[in-house]
Amino acid sequence: MHTSISGLVNSLQTQGFITVENVFSDREMDDFTRLLNQSIEEALSSESYKGRPTDTLLGRANDTVWTLWELYGVCEEGLRYTRHPAIIEILETALGEPVVHASPGTMFDKVAGGDASIGWHQDSFFIMDPPDWDAIDVSKYRYQFGHLHVRPNQMNMDEDYYRKSLIVRINVDEQTSENGVLRVLPGSYLEGPFELHGDQTGKIQSAYVEAHKSEAIECVAGRGSVTFYYPTTLHSSGISTAAAGTHRRAAAHRMRASSIRVPGWEWPTDWTPGVIAAEAEAGFDLSPLS
Repeated sequence: MHTSISGLVNSLQTQGFITVENVFSDREMDDFTRLLNQSIEEALSSESYKGRPTDTLLGRANDTVWTLWELYGVCEEGLRYTRHPAIIEILETALGEPVVHASPGTMFDKVAGGDASIGWHQDSFFIMDPPDWDAIDVSKYRYQFGHLHVRPNQMNMDEDYYRKSLIVRINVDEQTSENGVLRVLPGSYLEGPFELHGDQTGKIQSAYVEAHKSEAIECVAGRGSVTFYYPTTLHSSGISTAAAGTHRRAAAHRMRASSIRVPGWEWPTDWTPGVIAAEAEAGFDLSPLS
């Protein structure tokens, strides 16, 4: 890993994404899966789970749970997986400084037989707070779990903040063409947020996708791998056509450079990992990477 970090980061900054195989061992993924299942089962047993309404916390389709929002806010033991030494090293090398959580994360599960699919899009928002809640119209934003999703045309974008932020996707299960793998358009993040191209109706983004969809890459990945991508990388995923009972779980969270400040907005302070820079944790099996 240490001899190839620069190559990985160069590919990430060129293509907008990379996947690193064998970051976690099977035993570590078995334990992570146990923690995920435990959190979901506990949440389903109550109308509220750790201060969050269950009907908002869990996304459900066809009697299956396919999203768990606020992942590391309710699955606290799982937070250590975001601090694998390889993950932290890649993030700090790519962003050039210590990194801080920019979201509590989300677990996605493409359950075979479900109908969950996601069209081409950018994750062009930050989870933030206004300095004065009484001074804004909350209805103009997506409000979730006490914070706002602020989009590029709702902030002063005097630089591309999204290039100082990365999404980390821990592939808890194997990611295949059959089970609804993540698809990306390489290099698309270099366009920046399409909202800043005056694209309020989505036509410019749709035209870009149409012109480049033949370049789309499926992020096929093994269990225990980690995919990194910039938030404005155009990505999508299809439904799972895999065998009955198959899961395609991925745990995704955002990390940002600790120095980013967005004029007129504040980073949430009610979750410690979103305030204090992340440090690599010991205790992981690093042999798969050697």
